[in-house]
Amino acid sequence: MQKTIQNNSDNLKKFENLSILNPTDGSSKIDLEQVSELYEFMKKEKQLETVLDLSKIKVRPNDGRNYIYINRQQVIGSDRTDLINKLYDRYFQHTLDGLYPDWLRWRRDCDKVSNKTIKENMFLWNAYFKDTDIVKAQISKLTAKDFIKFFRNLLNHEPLTRKRFNDAKSVLNGLFYYAIELGIVEYNPLKEINYRQFQFKAVNATKELFTLDERQQLLDYLSPIHDIYSLAIQLDFYLICRSAELRALRWTDIEGDMIKIQTQLLEDQTMNDDLTFNARTHINVSHIKGNTDYGFRYMPLTDGAKKVLEKIRELNPTGEFILMNEEGQQLTTITLNRHLKSYCAAVGIAPRTSHKIRFTVASLLYKNGVPATTLQRLLGHSTLAMTLHYLRDLTPAEDTFNTMKTVLG
Repeated sequence: MQKTIQNNSDNLKKFENLSILNPTDGSSKIDLEQVSELYEFMKKEKQLETVLDLSKIKVRPNDGRNYIYINRQQVIGSDRTDLINKLYDRYFQHTLDGLYPDWLRWRRDCDKVSNKTIKENMFLWNAYFKDTDIVKAQISKLTAKDFIKFFRNLLNHEPLTRKRFNDAKSVLNGLFYYAIELGIVEYNPLKEINYRQFQFKAVNATKELFTLDERQQLLDYLSPIHDIYSLAIQLDFYLICRSAELRALRWTDIEGDMIKIQTQLLEDQTMNDDLTFNARTHINVSHIKGNTDYGFRYMPLTDGAKKVLEKIRELNPTGEFILMNEEGQQLTTITLNRHLKSYCAAVGIAPRTSHKIRFTVASLLYKNGVPATTLQRLLGHSTLAMTLHYLRDLTPAEDTFNTMKTVLG
């Protein structure tokens, strides 16, 4: 009995500071609308008690404001009503869809990722998550079971490669870690899922690359075309550069029969607060993607590469950079890929991007005896596993069978 009386007393004290119980018009009456507000408030408070210890709410003696610490961050309300409403919105009104814009701005300002990565995040969000039910549900109520059902439906309607699936999933992971940092949730349900249960679209690595015959078809077609884009693609077929490295090469990087890879031409677009992007800018940076030991590296210049460089020198005898257009500007990835696509169409082969040239050259060297560890250094990869990932499935089954017969008998 004594305990019941004490609880009732605590509840009365709890509501003393509620604005809905303190009419400002001098009246002592509480109308039905106020009673309804009180009822909804009590429901919110009861729901909050499932995730928070509300006994930790304190009142500032100087101004009467209510506050509570969550993950060492102070949440403040003008009174208890205001604080409870803020806490309720924080824990029960948040959705992945609602957090998404703030997360992108946080990625830009605090996570320090590139604007290119943010644009990729936006593309994946729009492609797979925008306007779906799961991103509009209360984030605190989402479970691993919800995402398993969502992923199954997604993969049934649109088969994805494992890589594309993981790229898309990384957006959801990022949103959950952001929600954890804000104190909205305490864990990421995506970590509880066994992803081996899903079927992914198979990737045939050999189909993504140029074959030896296709490489030769392109080189034969491009040989009489003496414009900078034709020559850039020809040079690319003799090196193992990233596109950003190729387009940043200077004449001073050539040292005898070698060329030094030490710069990248990066394209950037700054994201504004309204999630739009400014015009592209380009900057040469003296750091290389990948392992710092292998990032700055020398690459042999074959006779074929030297002949292409001689033709480029005729077009661009005084430029600082090897690959510059008629306006004296470095080439961009978009224009280079657009020309490559048109050249592929001209010789009747499937279009690929310049990124595929790099791994075409690597695969040809690998199949002709260059060790994977050497290719790792030439590619500038941070790990051998990354190199082997790109070299997978490059050896034809017949070659493997013949090798086994020779070695094993």
